Amino acid sequence: MEEMMHLPYNTTVKLMLGSLERNLLPDTVIRRLTRLLLSTRLRSSYKPSSELQLSDLLQFAHSLQDMPIAVSTDVPKSQHYELPTSFFKLVLGNNLKYSSCYFSSASKTLEDAEEEMLKLYCERSNLKDGHTVLDVGCGWGSLTLFIAKNYSSSRVTGICNSTTQKLLLRRNAGSCSCKMWISLLQTLAHLKWKLLMTEYFP
Repeated sequence: MEEMMHLPYNTTVKLMLGSLERNLLPDTVIRRLTRLLLSTRLRSSYKPSSELQLSDLLQFAHSLQDMPIAVSTDVPKSQHYELPTSFFKLVLGNNLKYSSCYFSSASKTLEDAEEEMLKLYCERSNLKDGHTVLDVGCGWGSLTLFIAKNYSSSRVTGICNSTTQKLLLRRNAGSCSCKMWISLLQTLAHLKWKLLMTEYFP
């Protein structure tokens, strides 16, 4: 395994992912390989002085201005966003909150932590009942539905790029009393058109 440290980073990643996808690796090996990959990645970006390190960082930051917002967007859509919702129900909480949760002292379950994080979003954004909300990348609608249920005078627009996510969100939207719009966004270029053509849920 130590020999992998001397392989090029991309080669190491391909070897590791190939073995993972075939379910050939026990957890102990996965943890070890993860550490090896991280150390390889750190070494690949290491510079011998703080000045060179800063220069490299600034060069990367400036290069971001010329980069596209997203590349190969169809690949993650087919590999990830269109996976069956039943799979994600096995690993996420009842709200299907995907990005993060907040385990406060009062949180005892994953569902509690989901709810705490959703409340925190609303508190930090100073959301008030009656506001109009645009939830871009709404997924299965954890935040969209939370706002719809708890801020009944609000109008919520949820946008996602997944057919399977939209189907579940449409199914769950009927229980909400506020105005909700759900759009299937294919590309950012279609955003304006999609906002005009969204479907309405009373």
